[in-house]
Amino acid sequence: MRVLSAMALCLGLGLAKPAPAVEFGFDSLSQVIAAQHVGSVEDLLAVLPEDLRTHYSLVFSSRSLQDASFEHPRAVLFGSSAQLILTFNGDASQHGFEAVETMEFDAHANRFIFREITFSPDKTQPAAQISGPNPARCAACHDHPARPIWDVPPAWPGVYGERYGAGLSTVELRGLRRFLAIQATHPRYRYLLGAEALADRDTYVSSARAAYNGVSVEPPNGRLSAQLATFNVRSILAELASQPGFASHLNVLLASAGSGCGAVAEFYPPSLQPAIAADYKSYSRATAAADHNQSSAKTLRLGGRNPYSGWAPPAEFTELRYVAERALNVSTRHWTLAFERGSYDMSAPAGTLTLEQALFAWLARTDPELHTVAAYRTFNTDDAYCQHLKRASRLSIGTWLETHPAFARAPDDAAPGHHPPGSMPALVQQCTACHSSDIAPALPFGDPATLTQRLLDGNYPHGRLLDEILFRLTPEAGAARMPRGIAIDAAEQRELEEYFMGLAQAR
Repeated sequence: MRVLSAMALCLGLGLAKPAPAVEFGFDSLSQVIAAQHVGSVEDLLAVLPEDLRTHYSLVFSSRSLQDASFEHPRAVLFGSSAQLILTFNGDASQHGFEAVETMEFDAHANRFIFREITFSPDKTQPAAQISGPNPARCAACHDHPARPIWDVPPAWPGVYGERYGAGLSTVELRGLRRFLAIQATHPRYRYLLGAEALADRDTYVSSARAAYNGVSVEPPNGRLSAQLATFNVRSILAELASQPGFASHLNVLLASAGSGCGAVAEFYPPSLQPAIAADYKSYSRATAAADHNQSSAKTLRLGGRNPYSGWAPPAEFTELRYVAERALNVSTRHWTLAFERGSYDMSAPAGTLTLEQALFAWLARTDPELHTVAAYRTFNTDDAYCQHLKRASRLSIGTWLETHPAFARAPDDAAPGHHPPGSMPALVQQCTACHSSDIAPALPFGDPATLTQRLLDGNYPHGRLLDEILFRLTPEAGAARMPRGIAIDAAEQRELEEYFMGLAQAR
């Protein structure tokens, strides 16, 4: 992302002329805050480019650190490129009222960077406090490496226009009218441009005339989803490419990303194929529960309709994830943008960059035959494209194994999330991140010895601390289920239960 080399700033906030939106990144934002002595959320909104204040979504039911309501939604400003996103809410009683959360996509490093800008409510601190990149408060929900949580089509629950391809529901329309009644004079929301269009059905569903004229446009939620999904693919590709075995496994990664070229084992040297086939069978069974959980969650959101009608179901990415995890040691647990972390849903609007497209472009740089064989695909057993990828993959992986005999492939009986008995499950890190900050009550999840001494003590709604933890791991806990934001399956629930009960028994 280009950053301004110089900015022409006027002295008064009302007279400021922000930089062109195409050049406005986080560095530009920081310069504006410092140069104009921005001391409040309202001051900051006044100097933002029109592009950011024109393209936005409104969240009426938030799962973030910033609260929201129908009348006072959380505004997500993303501009025309979504490379810089800012969020704020509008009622002093809401959590996060004195903060602006930001997300930037670093186009050079292909990574997401989250920050929090906080202001003093009583003006005792004249300057804004800007956090470092990806602080613990952000990482607690956005993971490592950090990724957005925007959910995936065809629904964005809690956001005006939450059903893709449909107009506002009666509840949404009623709430939006309450918001529009105060928007024009509200100290913060008045800076949002074109808000009245959010009540127009054409904003969410293209009219017959627009479709006929070929000028159909995506609704705000769809545009943001497409941009974030494209950035996410670039981020995933950069993560894969940073691994030492990436080049040797590029052919099988491309084939498993959606080419329909057969079983993943066929892309390995013949001597490995039986073991790979058996291991993949075990791996795919272990991920089926997570896929089912995500499918069930989306079905409920859509009132019982098929959530993957016209979209790629999670199972289509199982082979790609298998290669990434087994061959490159890259965790795929946080690839999705869905609310249910730990699922593998990569659904995205049409026109979004796909992993298959990104991998194809990368491989084509060094494989001059790739474009030719792809242009003459026959999609039968003798498909030249598939045969080309298989031959190249077997050769490159075979060469890799000659110099890397300790091939990093998990044992056949290892499933995603598997860990040695007695060790800390990876999901406990999520508990540690929240309970070692001000997001949740302080609990020593990161210190097993201290936690052991506290598990059998306490007076919680469901008994001792151990009892409360065990209840929070169950589906019966509903919205209070832990770990926060992750749809754990039965095996992961059992794994966590055994870990905490093991600690308690060691006391």
